[in-house]
Amino acid sequence: MSSGFEEKNIDCVLAILRKKNPASTKDILALRDLFPELCSGCASGGDVILAGKKLVEEGIVERKWTSSGFLWELVHDPETEG
Repeated sequence: MSSGFEEKNIDCVLAILRKKNPASTKDILALRDLFPELCSGCASGGDVILAGKKLVEEGIVERKWTSSGFLWELVHDPETEG
């Protein structure tokens, strides 16, 4: 079961990917100020990676390794799809 903190980080990553898709971990960290109420806990790349990993497991996001780190892509938005 996810903690409230973990859920907020997941919501943060989703909100950012709805604005910029795909986005690198660095992009997500740079854009977290757009959503201060959601992203207050997403303080490091590790937070983004853990939240992103959960979204990958759920089939909502795909993750690709690039020369500059992970690239995250929203492929199934549960808010807009069924």
